[in-house]
Amino acid sequence: MTKFTWIVACWAAWLLSSTVPVHAQDQTAAALEADLEELLQWFPGVYDNHRQVYRQAVERVPEELRQRHTNHIFRPLTMAGIPGRTLYAQQSQHYDLTDLYRQRIYSFTIDETEQAIRLTIYTPRDPSRLVDAHLDPSRVSNMTVDDFYLKPGCEVFWRRGDGQFDGVLKQDACSYFSERFGKRVYLNETLTLRPDALILHDRALDEDGNLVFGSADRGPTINLKISE
Repeated sequence: MTKFTWIVACWAAWLLSSTVPVHAQDQTAAALEADLEELLQWFPGVYDNHRQVYRQAVERVPEELRQRHTNHIFRPLTMAGIPGRTLYAQQSQHYDLTDLYRQRIYSFTIDETEQAIRLTIYTPRDPSRLVDAHLDPSRVSNMTVDDFYLKPGCEVFWRRGDGQFDGVLKQDACSYFSERFGKRVYLNETLTLRPDALILHDRALDEDGNLVFGSADRGPTINLKISE
């Protein structure tokens, strides 16, 4: 092989190695965009775990192992300054839609580095301003991103599975002071979204390793979609 031929061969090899990953990245971005579209077709709706709660009562599952009733509403809602595709989350408990325990704005974006759909959670500084925003979006028209705060490390990463999307928090990355419980909590959670259900398995511990909230030994909360 002449010196010229060797140089040409090296240049061709470099060109091939530098262009293939770009093409692969383009395909990955397109695939993630398609996943995001499907995820957001499935996600909106109303979910609850009534069937699970009823079955546990009929089967006389010990009280300490029973799930409490929860209701989850997810509806599209835009908020000034919050990026990505957004949903409003309003969650209540004990068969009382006014007994709210969580209100959030969910922001969905693609994350090529993580090869996943990133769900960033915006927590309102004043949750009362968001009550029933899915029914009357005009009531939050004067709210902006400044009315929310983030909990770094508490992002959920969604990836396509077999007929479902699997979500996960990075192990031991989500830690924050809970106003609700008056202490710092460390949260780990896995989630499964199907067209007909949202399955949640969370476990929040305090600094001493005591359970603060979550399904823990009760197993996952199985929330079936009851309306679109």
